[in-house]
Amino acid sequence: MTQKINILMLLCLLLPLSGYTQNKESEAEKAERMEWFKDAKLGIFVHYGIYSVNGIDESWSFFNGYISHEDYMNQLNGFTASDYDADHWMRLFKDAGARYAVLTTKHHDGVALWNSKTNHYNVVEDTPAERDLVDPFVKALRKNDMKVGLYYSLIDWSYPDYPAFTRDSVRYSDYPERWRSFTDFYFDQMEELSSRFNPDLYWFDGDWEHNAEEWKAKQLREKLFSYNDGLIINSRLQGYGDYMTPEQGVPVATPQSPYWELCLTMNNSWGYQHNDHNYKTPYQLLWTFVDCISKGGNLLLDVGPMQDGTIPEPQVKILKAFSRWTKKHEEAIYGTRKGLPEGHFFGPSAVSKDGKTLFLYVDRNPGTPLRIKGIASDISDVRIVGSNTAPEYYREKESGTLRVEIPEEGLDPDITVVAVDLEKELSLEPVEKSLNGDFVNYLKEDARWREKHLPLMGETQEGISTLHYAGPSLLSKDKQILYLMVDGKPNGPLVLKGLKNKINRIWVVGNATKLYHQIVGKLYWSSVPGIAYIDVPESVLDPKGTVIAVLLDGPVSLYSEEGHVIESN
Repeated sequence: MTQKINILMLLCLLLPLSGYTQNKESEAEKAERMEWFKDAKLGIFVHYGIYSVNGIDESWSFFNGYISHEDYMNQLNGFTASDYDADHWMRLFKDAGARYAVLTTKHHDGVALWNSKTNHYNVVEDTPAERDLVDPFVKALRKNDMKVGLYYSLIDWSYPDYPAFTRDSVRYSDYPERWRSFTDFYFDQMEELSSRFNPDLYWFDGDWEHNAEEWKAKQLREKLFSYNDGLIINSRLQGYGDYMTPEQGVPVATPQSPYWELCLTMNNSWGYQHNDHNYKTPYQLLWTFVDCISKGGNLLLDVGPMQDGTIPEPQVKILKAFSRWTKKHEEAIYGTRKGLPEGHFFGPSAVSKDGKTLFLYVDRNPGTPLRIKGIASDISDVRIVGSNTAPEYYREKESGTLRVEIPEEGLDPDITVVAVDLEKELSLEPVEKSLNGDFVNYLKEDARWREKHLPLMGETQEGISTLHYAGPSLLSKDKQILYLMVDGKPNGPLVLKGLKNKINRIWVVGNATKLYHQIVGKLYWSSVPGIAYIDVPESVLDPKGTVIAVLLDGPVSLYSEEGHVIESN
């Protein structure tokens, strides 16, 4: 999709961002401006442009030399948008549970999707589409009471006065008059977008090629806010944005910024690519969505329409899967805030805005009661969201641990949500003993389980953080075997995040069944690990508790940062 700054640079950029915000508005004022974004949780990112004609990487195809610029721009002749129906798009997006959407009004190739009066490419004058595509998009969003987001690439590799052209060629290196010509051009385009469409959010991209002063970022922000003082801008404006935008992988650690959004593709491509059939499953994407919610962030899920405006059927199916789940669990999604700190519960969680309801996301049919430690607040009720089935629950007298048993008829096929209603705002007590120890000791009480598993595991030690695996785990003495404890029957594959090691082998302890895994989201030029998904067939599950052994190529090494390093495409 785009070339990005690494995470250290990103964190540095957030410092001037915060300083700028404090000079212009208080934290309370910013919180009020950002509230709809914080509450929205799900947005749709639409990558639509001439690159969908050949089904190739947007802009990067010619920049990286995979195709000549001339041949890339020949796609203008095949871009018809003949079946483009923004109202149909919005019905799909809204039904999926999205509260906002972001359209690529102009990518790095410089082709504007609106009727721009600037002297440059646009789909009205230069393609068979012959119509403005941004206007119906904006109108359809507003008709559906959704917030309007417009993506705009600061860089423009096709503009004659922009210095960069391809990876190994530039137009000029020091020519102030030409640079001023370009900034005048892009300011004119931004004025067109603001005056005509007045979006709620700008999603900038490509700021890495120049600094804030060269982009005139401060002046741009002030200009845009003169049209809309409630505007929200993403972080890719050299320190003059409002929220972080990690890409293609949920941050392992909860970001320090209270405002962030993960942008994520359904397959491996942002725009439509006819040869990319490597779609993530609805379960994988819903699990990622819940992971974002639990960390207080949003998911911006990408859609790549075909050149005629049709959304590919696999993407429609994913949107419909989101529709089923979000409709059922609405109260546990919108307006929630980040959940419990590590050590209180195995799995994602969130808290209602008023702090009086705790939501627990359960991706399995548990073999034992859920355990939630350290809740100091009095509990008024425990229920299953979207179900009339009542769970059984009790609190242990000595420890105060809450235990919840979910009847099978109350389970969701993807992710079940348990709501814990509190008398007052959630209050927590320090957690001294790990949940890991609780679960392992429970298993050891069963003689059959001990005899089947412990001799094969040998001497073990405390496992990895629940930031990496949302369940109990142990490590071998040399830390080269990671033991994942599986409670009950998972609804989908086990999810292992941030593992830097190569996985040499996976097997089921006690019966030696070999298991297989898939790495998703690993980008070839980045050192950041992808997510390991481990399929566990029901036939190998132990009703008491299953142990999956993951043999690594060395002592376990984990990535625990806030976001991905994004460098190229």
